Order: sequence, then C-alpha cells, then structure tokens
Amino acid sequence: MQAYNGTDLYNKYIREQASEAFNTGCIGEETYKKILLAYPCKLYTPNYFIRIALALLTIVAVLFSALLLGLIFNTSSSVEFITLFIFLAILCYAALEVLVKRKQYYNAGVDNILMISVITFIISAFVVNDFTNQSLFISGVSFFICLWLCIRFTDAFMGTLAYIALFAFIFLLYSKLGYFAKASAPLVMMSVSALIYVVMKKLLAKERLMVYQFCFKAATLLTLITFYVSGNYFAVKEINNEMFNSGIALNSPIPFGWLFWILTLVIPPAYLFYGVRKKYFLFIRTGLALIAATIFTVRYYYGNFPAETDMLIIGTILITVSYALIKYLHRPKHGFTFAKSSYQHKEILNAEALIIAQTFGKKITTESSVQFGGGTSGGGGATGDY
Repeated sequence: MQAYNGTDLYNKYIREQASEAFNTGCIGEETYKKILLAYPCKLYTPNYFIRIALALLTIVAVLFSALLLGLIFNTSSSVEFITLFIFLAILCYAALEVLVKRKQYYNAGVDNILMISVITFIISAFVVNDFTNQSLFISGVSFFICLWLCIRFTDAFMGTLAYIALFAFIFLLYSKLGYFAKASAPLVMMSVSALIYVVMKKLLAKERLMVYQFCFKAATLLTLITFYVSGNYFAVKEINNEMFNSGIALNSPIPFGWLFWILTLVIPPAYLFYGVRKKYFLFIRTGLALIAATIFTVRYYYGNFPAETDMLIIGTILITVSYALIKYLHRPKHGFTFAKSSYQHKEILNAEALIIAQTFGKKITTESSVQFGGGTSGGGGATGDY
C-alpha cells in the first residue's frame, strides 16, 4: 500500500536513529559514517529552504493550472465547478503518484502541496453546492481520503487531518441522535479521544509500523488536546450556542456546568503530573500549554482585571511551574532528569549504541564513560580487549 520502497523507508528510519545517537555522543563519527554507507536511502528529502521553494513553485503551478482549466471549460454552474474540482483532485493525485515513483520525493515540498491540493479540491467540490448533512458528508469523505494519503505516503500532516475529520464526523453523527446525545456529546467525545489514544499507544509499540511513528505521535498529541477541549467549559458552552441554538447567556450556567469547570481546571495539572511521573514529555508540554488555555477560560467568564494583568499572571504561573520542574529534576529522579537529551529512555539508547558499535567495530562513549569495543564485525569483542 505504501508508495515508497519498504527498504528505503526502513533505512531512512535507521539513519535518523543513528543521527540522533551521533548528535548525543553515543557513537563516534566513523561508526556513524559506516551506518550511513550500510543503510543507503534513495528517498529525496532536501533541506527546509529547498522544501519551501519547491512548495511555493508547486502552489503556483497548481493555481495556474486550475485557473487555466477553469477558463478553458468556462465554468459557470455549480455542476461544472464540481466536475472541475474533482478533475483537478484526480490530476493532482496522478501527478503525486508519478513524481513520487520517479523522483522519490519524501517530504520534499512538492508531494506535501500536492496532497493538500487533493483534499482541498475534494472539499471544494462538496462546498460549492449546499445539501443536507453537508458537514457530516464532507468530514466522512475527508477522513477516508486523508487516511489513504497518510497510509500511502506515510505523511503525518495527512494523519493529523484524518484524525480531525474523524473526530468531527463522530461528533456530528452522534449529535443527531436527539437531545440526550447533545447533552452527553462532550463526555462521549472525551471517551473517543481516550480510546484513540490507547489505540495510538499500541500502534506505536509495533515495530513493523515504525515508519508511521511520527504519524502516531501527531495523532497522540491531538487526542490529548481534543480530550481537554471536549471537557473545556468555554468550548462546551460556545458549541452549544453555535450548533444547537441554545442561546445561553454569557454568565448563565449550562447543564452540568460544575462538571465541565472541574474538568477544565483539573485536566492540565493532571497531564503535568502524569508526564512527570511517567517521564513523558508530551504530557508535560501539553499540560503547560493547556494551563494557559484554562486561565484564559476563567478570565473570559470571570475576568475583572485588564488583559495585561491577566497575561502577567499567566506568565508568572507558567514560569513558576517550569522553574519548579527544573529544580525538581535538577538531580535525576528514577531515570528522569532536566539534562538535555533527545531520548526519553537513555539506557535504551546506550544499549542500541552498543549494538551498533559492536556491529561496525567502533568504540563508543556513553554518558557513564564506559568504553565498549574490541573484536571485528559480529565478534562482539570476543577477539579483543574490553
């Protein structure tokens, strides 16, 4: 199902791991070069400046092609616009397949813009003509298209869009089941976020899906955010007013409002506490960001101070929490420290570096200054000295 060669994707993953090991000083330069030679990768991923340039050129090409075809076909009615947008989506997807196959583009800017163009033209085709359950239909179609593009081209951004579309589809579908569904939708969507989080964690643990790790991590981050947003008092109240025409005044309570206030106040610190306990940076960073969102939510309904004062209070709280964490982790706590590291589990990195070094016959230095080496490739040190 993947558009790329499986060996190239695996080799790219190995090269990225070796690069991180080299940057953290766990393997030497000679060993790093040997790994790059042993795991060649044909995928074309230029630097960020080249990606931006290629992306801009692709945007210009797509826009000019769309305008030219629009003038040629002289589109005026909604049916003609729908036909044109679908044709452009097919054209962009065909170009994407051809360029990836021939040029081996992988996050090169060109392939990213073409994928975005495909989903943009598809959505535009359905937006042109208004019909019943339009949002529900668009979210469902977008989910399947984005999921396919994510699987086919291992693209994390398409995986992110697929999650958002799925989340919107489930919410819109459930909210049509009656008054009880509208009242319980926030709790149901929190349950959906938690369920998808569990699924993502299990998929992350599967070694054969390592090429999709970044996609799974992006979806995991979104599950944490949507879990909080689904229980946030501001989000629940405003969505009720916007979608269900409940007309609740600013300071008027909503059903089970006390529960949503508790969730709004408790979830960010819970993320922070869980992240520290489990040595999971994703929870720590998300928790810190959501603390600011919580303060803004409280200010929106009970703000008696100027905006400058509120922002000063928010900044002070975030700095205080960050400083407390830095002081708490100044000395390692159960393998978790404030010391700079690219890996969450350094002991695993050292073990991987040892295996790499023994494979390629080069000494390495770990953080504990233990010297490994000796022997030739595959010898494991049996023919030399430790």
